[in-house]
Amino acid sequence: MPKGTRISLKAARTNANMTQEEAANELSKYFGMKISRQRVMNYEAHPESTPPAFGHGFAAIYKLPLEAINFTN
Repeated sequence: MPKGTRISLKAARTNANMTQEEAANELSKYFGMKISRQRVMNYEAHPESTPPAFGHGFAAIYKLPLEAINFTN
């Protein structure tokens, strides 16, 4: 990915070959608490509402630098 290029949360998940359900399960492990598929779906639809901790969680499970994901709508 070229430097400075950002992709959407949905594209990051798709590139990681994960369903929303799989992403929710990985986030649940990352945070040590249950994260629902609906929550992942909501953050994909409204990336600007993603809390910083979840931004780091998404970057970790998708194996991307945080700066590679676009959290604006």
